[in-house]
Amino acid sequence: MLEDNKSFSEELPPGQLDSIQYEQNPYITVLTCCDSRVRIRAFLADPHPTDNVFVIRNVGNQLAVTSGSVDYGVRHLKTPLLLILGHTRCGAIKAASTDYRKLSLHLVQELNGLHIPVRGMDPGTDDDVQWLQAVERNVHYQMDLAVQRYAPEIAEGTLAVIGCVYDFANLYKKGIGKTVLLNVNGESNSDVFTKSDLMDDLPADLVDSVLPGSPVPQ
Repeated sequence: MLEDNKSFSEELPPGQLDSIQYEQNPYITVLTCCDSRVRIRAFLADPHPTDNVFVIRNVGNQLAVTSGSVDYGVRHLKTPLLLILGHTRCGAIKAASTDYRKLSLHLVQELNGLHIPVRGMDPGTDDDVQWLQAVERNVHYQMDLAVQRYAPEIAEGTLAVIGCVYDFANLYKKGIGKTVLLNVNGESNSDVFTKSDLMDDLPADLVDSVLPGSPVPQ
């Protein structure tokens, strides 16, 4: 850790951190899983993304678990974008579908928040389709909560909330490490949200490349 930090510090251009000494101005709040395989750099070209992203992480990218932190990003820092980012082969999603009563009390409490969206998943199989279905259902569930919570900001046009899945397993066949777009402001029908004003400035081929294709049944 210390060696990596030494390299990071030495590679910073002069004055790189001068502008952030007394304030932060991120453009996006990211609510994602604490899984170490989820890379925030996956959607940022800058290898040292200072002052761009306000990140909140917990097991299963749950809004309720750290809602105060999300509020801070959306309502205090006023980021115009809230990204709820799930990921393929999420261990928290699988654990929440099993009998997890013997785990530690605090972990049980966090997994309880995932039980609603993943109920019905068969814990006795490693079938990727079913696992991905549960991941998607959780993203849509967290999106529903976020759209309710931040309805005033969405109505005012000062906030967009999007739900995605980071796919390090290439289960969507879009390419390893691709982020797939599932939900925009609570709308999960891609035929509808791709026609929204939020998507107007994006090239059509880029939008097509991040859609999941045939939807996994919810």
